[in-house]
Amino acid sequence: MATPLRVLIVENSEADAELLLRELRRGGYAPEFERVETPEEMDDALARQSWDLIVSDYLMPRFNGLQALKRTHDKGFDIPFIIVSGSIGEDVAVAAMKAGAHDYLMKDNTTRLLPAIARELREARMRQERRQAEETIHRLAYTDPVTDLPNRVRFRELVQQAIEEAKKNRHPLALLHMNLEHFREVNDTLGHNRGDSLLKQVGTRLHGVLFAPDIIARLGGDEFGILLPRLAATGDVQHVIKKLQDSLAAPFMIDGIPIAIEASIGVATMPKHADDADTLLQRADIAMYHAKQMASGYVIYAPEYDRHSPEQLGLMAELRDAIVYNQLLLHFQPKVEIKTGRIVGTEALVRWQHPRRGLLMPDKFIIAAERTGLIGPLTRWVLTDALSHCQGARRQGIQLRVSVNLSARSLHDPHLPEIIEEALKATDAEPGQLTLEITESAIVLDPKRAEETLVALSRMGTWLSIDDFGTGYTSLASIKHLPINEIKIDKSFVMGMLTNKSDAMIVRAVVELGHNLGLAVVAEGVETKEMFDALAALGCDEAQGYFICRPQTCEALKSWFPTAAWKLAPAG
Repeated sequence: MATPLRVLIVENSEADAELLLRELRRGGYAPEFERVETPEEMDDALARQSWDLIVSDYLMPRFNGLQALKRTHDKGFDIPFIIVSGSIGEDVAVAAMKAGAHDYLMKDNTTRLLPAIARELREARMRQERRQAEETIHRLAYTDPVTDLPNRVRFRELVQQAIEEAKKNRHPLALLHMNLEHFREVNDTLGHNRGDSLLKQVGTRLHGVLFAPDIIARLGGDEFGILLPRLAATGDVQHVIKKLQDSLAAPFMIDGIPIAIEASIGVATMPKHADDADTLLQRADIAMYHAKQMASGYVIYAPEYDRHSPEQLGLMAELRDAIVYNQLLLHFQPKVEIKTGRIVGTEALVRWQHPRRGLLMPDKFIIAAERTGLIGPLTRWVLTDALSHCQGARRQGIQLRVSVNLSARSLHDPHLPEIIEEALKATDAEPGQLTLEITESAIVLDPKRAEETLVALSRMGTWLSIDDFGTGYTSLASIKHLPINEIKIDKSFVMGMLTNKSDAMIVRAVVELGHNLGLAVVAEGVETKEMFDALAALGCDEAQGYFICRPQTCEALKSWFPTAAWKLAPAG
């Protein structure tokens, strides 16, 4: 059976072309051919179909073999190219081979034609197989097999290339590190094949809302990287994040099962946060874990999130000494019962009087303390000091509950009830004097364990409060089952309620929700009388904020009580 062969003949002589075709048929080939004799005809033939072989006359009236060869190479084709001529000299033959021709033949020596064609076709197949092998190796090395997106290795290369270009053109870029929440549960419940299907769908959706030259990659597991290489301004990254989050809003269908997916996103930008690929990737990763920990959707990198930075490591070493050598102090902010105007409690807020850096707010050290294991000793110190001050005020006839904020790590510490019992015993305080404030984001990290801990604390008699309510993901169903006593409306809604209808509706809804569930409702961030009066009209129970009093030391607060417009609760 004849071997099919697609051959493009660059030849102005029909007779010579026919001699070539006859020789090919004699050699066992079934040639599919086209004869061209001008550059335009050759371009058209190359564009219309692929060819196994090009045989070109060296010299023609409007064209020559070297020009045909150059045209083939310029268009990126690697096709066996044989030049034939009736009068080719040795110098021309050498020039043709140097230019990339695979062989040259004399028209009167057809005995060499078939062996030359067989050899070049064999070598062409070998080159093609080698290219395919190289492409396969490249694909395996640089492409994620599940999503067909670039993998971590390739993404790093693309990030570094984009950084070099951004430096040259002096424009910012952003790198986003995305982690899917609860993906492991999908794998465990539905199996890895369905998990892979979900990852592929996620990759497709994310890719669909990005525009060139933005790049998305799968970094491994349930993590994706997004490179935004040509930002007009760093603030534009928030618009992209919203598009990415919106793209994940609708459930994913896996074998008819709807799967809801949420994501935590960390952001690092160049040049603000780093100017090389490895550091930028690392800092986006740090920001992502902080977003995951806080259940905040996305977080832009800040140095205080990086527990590995020399500054943070040094600060944490000093924090241990600060706890031991009493460099920490508490400021207290009063809470007022709106209906009566009575001061009913205070919130303890920890500060660090650093010997060199001055007074440090908790955002400078709390997160790092959680990551380094110092949050336990720090929580013990805060509880004991807050209850000691509370007891001291009680001995002077001032009866107030004191609120202490619990971090996510503290809430999920199985020894937390013991720590609180020890603090109560050490200060001779009663459980009812202590309010523990827990954020929604801390609860959703491990709802089952959080509920078990809160039940144990409630049985002890402590007052339980959900802080920053409205900013997290606590469901109404879970609130009904949690043994809490109050909810605190996040100050972002309270401060906007007079100018923003949405904030006002949220505040109203939270007050009504809390009362329907039998809970007290506290508004924080109350900065004006107008806010206070609006909350009173809504029936909110308590208020806290600068309008009432700024946080201050216990001694300063005691001096403030007699002069304040607010009344202390009577001693009992």
